[in-house]
Amino acid sequence: MKTRISLISFLLIFAVTGLFAQETTENYFFSVRVNANFDETTVRVKELLKENGFGVVTELDMDKKIEEKLEGVDLKPYKLLGVCNPRLAYEAMQAEENIGLFLPCKMIIKEIDETTTEVVSIDPSVMMKMLGNPDLIPIGDEVTEVLKKVIEGLGR
Repeated sequence: MKTRISLISFLLIFAVTGLFAQETTENYFFSVRVNANFDETTVRVKELLKENGFGVVTELDMDKKIEEKLEGVDLKPYKLLGVCNPRLAYEAMQAEENIGLFLPCKMIIKEIDETTTEVVSIDPSVMMKMLGNPDLIPIGDEVTEVLKKVIEGLGR
């Protein structure tokens, strides 16, 4: 009897986990390739973020950090930005006290070649839906709308 209950429990857990995994297959990011070099693109991303009420609160040159730690590695420029809108961050913190694990929102600026750069942004609405707190969904949607506006602004 115990074996049968354990098997049933295992199958239930497997089925629920599978369903959850299927729900999270939505793209968790959006991106654009820009016909500009890395430095120009970085400046433009920061300008567009500022114009849309966001600031850069963290900036990490991942390529340089990895090259410092791993001998013989030579990477193309790869910058990780942590971006934040104080009002929206505050609203999210009021809805979920541990939301700081997902803040600030992440963006990547990476060199494809000398004249092409890709900018990638997390899709906050997908992340907020995954947390299961309905109060976070409209906040995530608003942040997504703004970050998509920034990304679209780069494509012009």
